[in-house]
Amino acid sequence: MSLSERRARILALIVDDFVGSAQPVGSQSLVERHQLTLSSATVRNEMAALEEEGMITHPHTSAGRIPSHRGYRYYVSSLMPERNLTNQEQFTILHQFHQASRQLEEWIGLAASVLANNLHNVALVTQPRLLEVRLKQLQLVELLENRALLVAVTSDSGVHQRTVDFPVPVHQDQLTRLAVRLNGEFGGKTVGEFPQPEPGAEPPGPVESAIIAGLTDLMLREQAARVESPIIEGVREMLRQPEFGHSDRMLDTLEAVDERRLREAIPSGSLEDEAVAVVIGDENRAGPYQDMSFVLARYGPHGGAGGILGVLGPTRMQYGEAVANVRYVSAVLTELMREFYGNNED
Repeated sequence: MSLSERRARILALIVDDFVGSAQPVGSQSLVERHQLTLSSATVRNEMAALEEEGMITHPHTSAGRIPSHRGYRYYVSSLMPERNLTNQEQFTILHQFHQASRQLEEWIGLAASVLANNLHNVALVTQPRLLEVRLKQLQLVELLENRALLVAVTSDSGVHQRTVDFPVPVHQDQLTRLAVRLNGEFGGKTVGEFPQPEPGAEPPGPVESAIIAGLTDLMLREQAARVESPIIEGVREMLRQPEFGHSDRMLDTLEAVDERRLREAIPSGSLEDEAVAVVIGDENRAGPYQDMSFVLARYGPHGGAGGILGVLGPTRMQYGEAVANVRYVSAVLTELMREFYGNNED
């Protein structure tokens, strides 16, 4: 969905104002604060249209509006200005790392502290390990006429099994042929690289669809299992945010940053190499994370051991600042690992 230029500008101003003030934004205040050449009535009409499109909403009986999760997503994907850290900001971060000892554990703790202090939200950094899980081979074994055993061998020689049920009967000769074809299409790939159906192409049949769904879920679970429990900093910083002032929200927040629960909630499947992932509100798993956002990146040389770092905070987050800081700290950690532990790239 694409917004008109005027409507997009108004949405961006609402996001910026709400992020800065934590107060619902009204049409009159928007006109006055930004000296818009539009009348407050025109802005009010555009805000009503944005609300109909699900980009903004109004809390309770307030006359002002706040961004919805969909509005934040549109802002981050289409409207957010590119932000890079200044030379001075980069120097300050680099200086802290060069003052530290050449110990990986200290770098990881420092990365979490830097992000928490700079962004005033919870920072998380996982210990490095081999994160990339590739499918080496799959096999299909008939169990019943409508059930098969899916066996997936991954690049680390792990063997993973699960049963797959089909809505139609299927026999071993069909399963064998299908396994040969799927190995050709999916073999050697990570779950993020699995081929997707071309637009307009005939969808796969029910048996193939069930196998691909089972394989994808199996690989996602194996990928998630490789995320270590994170080091966490900045809980006090985040609890100072106005969103968490009520006792019930505070308890939800403390539950959300429990190491074991947070490890399972980190949306590692959304991460791509050298890219910062922003996962907003209801894009997260159920529970307290539905009112929070992650800004995450991988660190570590390509093909070698690596981890995940980033921040967790309310959806009312300075996303541009978060992306810039997470991107830079990730690059610093990657370079330090490459310099002191060797270049593992192919």
